[in-house]
Amino acid sequence: MAEDIAARFDGYSQAWANLATDGIAGFWAQESFHFYKAEEVAAVFTAFDDLLSYWRGNEGLHEGAELTFTDVQDLGIPGPARLVSCKMDWKIGFRPDATDANGARFRHAGKAMAGWNHVLSLWEEQGGEWCLTGWCEVPDAAPLYLTELYYRMAQ
Repeated sequence: MAEDIAARFDGYSQAWANLATDGIAGFWAQESFHFYKAEEVAAVFTAFDDLLSYWRGNEGLHEGAELTFTDVQDLGIPGPARLVSCKMDWKIGFRPDATDANGARFRHAGKAMAGWNHVLSLWEEQGGEWCLTGWCEVPDAAPLYLTELYYRMAQ
């Protein structure tokens, strides 16, 4: 089962690389959606339409996105849903012409960022395929994160 979900993570990574909301949303069971928490957004999305709006907003900001998922582990909760943890390394390039929701130049326009998070995701099997129903990405606390940053930069 963990191998099946690891393969779904590979597909999800490719969907993000394509920068299309419809492709990303295809990995989600919309009728069973529970939550989505991105590290860069203060809100927890609990309505799928709000999540779609967030992703569509990203389409106008992102020039490229690369997500790499490793250390995929089924945490073994009982029941049909699977709670899965993994590590996510991410790289995002922003469009030079990116604008924010108010039409002003996006403060990261033309720049790139990268980092890493831990992800807790909730999966449910529907129609013989594992689909996402919950997502939470979490960076380490600043002292831990910065220490790791220094080690990675030295490599």
